[in-house]
Amino acid sequence: MMKTISSKLAAVALSLGALATPAIAGRGGSNGQITSAVSSGSVDAIIAEVERAEGLLCPDCVSTVRSLLSHDRFEVRQVAAWWFAKRPGLREQTATQFKQVLVTGAALDVRNAADFLGRVRQYDALPALRTAIVRGDLSAEAKIAIVRAVGYMAHIDGNGILLTAMGDADATVRTAAIVAWRDILGQVSVTPIVPKLSDSDARVRAEAATVVGAYGERSGLSQLEVLVTSDPDPFVRRNAAWALGQIGSVDAFAALTTASSDKSGIVRNVAKAALATLR
Repeated sequence: MMKTISSKLAAVALSLGALATPAIAGRGGSNGQITSAVSSGSVDAIIAEVERAEGLLCPDCVSTVRSLLSHDRFEVRQVAAWWFAKRPGLREQTATQFKQVLVTGAALDVRNAADFLGRVRQYDALPALRTAIVRGDLSAEAKIAIVRAVGYMAHIDGNGILLTAMGDADATVRTAAIVAWRDILGQVSVTPIVPKLSDSDARVRAEAATVVGAYGERSGLSQLEVLVTSDPDPFVRRNAAWALGQIGSVDAFAALTTASSDKSGIVRNVAKAALATLR
């Protein structure tokens, strides 16, 4: 399947740029230089050479850069997607293929597809991402890529995907969904985040506290007071103290006063700063 896709993409590139010559195209890059960078194994070299070929009309580059969309390093997959985004015809054809991969592909292929679609902000991929997130056969890595794609798009229609991800069994997926929820443009409510203040995982609780505080969500006040005084994780307590300061309710005075004597210096300092905002 991948050979067929690459052949089709190369044909599109030929039709768009058959008359171009390396001497005047791009920024001095070439397929050979990209290939050499890939062979070197250096992520920095790969990124540099793909970026140098930003405007290069190079049919031979298509299959080379296409292979980087499945690289094991996220940074490389992203620069490869960026290169395709500069070429609308190739971007659309690749996006069409990857939307189907989200529905039927293996977990690793879903990861690659989601990273591409998110990076090029392919908004019409949201329905396919919505289908993918409820698949029962995906790895946490693949689901994180789906969530990350929604975060990159920052479209309000991605909320349903994030809500599903917030209920995932894997804490890293839940954490990623909370982060993405915060970044959605036009987000009007963070009430779905409030229950995550009681999550079993400290990373989830810490991130939830940050988002609840950033939005000044008063419905999370009582749980934040519990966290700042009794959570076993100092980063959760610190974030809860910060959130209480952002909400700015005098009702949090007692909890923040207690936290200002916390055994952790980072918690004490943030709690004291939060207390100052209440006065």
